[in-house]
Amino acid sequence: MNNQGSVISDHRDNWVRIVFSHPAHNSMPGHLLAELVNHIDAAGRNDEVKAILLRSAGEETFCAGANLDELLAIQDEDAGREFFMGFANVILAMRRCPKPIVVAVQGKAIGGGVGIAAAADYCLGCRAAEVKLSELAIAIGPFVILPALVRKMGVAAASELCLDTQWHEAKWAREKGLYQKVYDGPEELYRFARVLVIRLASHSTTAATRLKRSLWSGTDDWPQLLAERASVTGQLVLEPEAKAALAKFKKK
Repeated sequence: MNNQGSVISDHRDNWVRIVFSHPAHNSMPGHLLAELVNHIDAAGRNDEVKAILLRSAGEETFCAGANLDELLAIQDEDAGREFFMGFANVILAMRRCPKPIVVAVQGKAIGGGVGIAAAADYCLGCRAAEVKLSELAIAIGPFVILPALVRKMGVAAASELCLDTQWHEAKWAREKGLYQKVYDGPEELYRFARVLVIRLASHSTTAATRLKRSLWSGTDDWPQLLAERASVTGQLVLEPEAKAALAKFKKK
């Protein structure tokens, strides 16, 4: 299962669409996360690309977060840190990319999927794009994505999302700033996302890059911070309480 899935870049004139997919509700094993980083970095280096649209395949789930089989296989702190650096590296790639990144969330977003939405420069959703962070319920926590959540939504909304571990409607995510706009369904979402990316690609690359750098000010410590957070989570996942919770979750 972990060898399945794909990340595809589709170049359209002066912008690029990056689409990731996995048969297990678009969950992201380590190799797919690494591929996604490579695609984002490549688009950032390409002088012909002026804007990026990031989305997943299918309609029901945008991203179910980290791959459960890989999570259950963690046996030591080094492996735990490497695992949780997967989404950290995606967030860092989105941060350092000099081109504006629009994320279109067509379905449910869980865990690291919420982190991708939070790291977007502009995020669009539809009514089916509910969000959930269940990490605390399995005795760990969304430490790696938390800086992106707080930056995008503020401490109060991020705290609510992290602590109650329940589903939150797309309307709530829009009100809290995670989504900039919410549409009725995927077809409308993708249509407006494409319009937005084309508009962004018509602007000055130099100006857009400098604007993005300004919007991300105060995050220079993120490479070290997210690595530290990955280590913390990698330690927690080895605790007996976490192992028992994950085993119970696997049986569902």
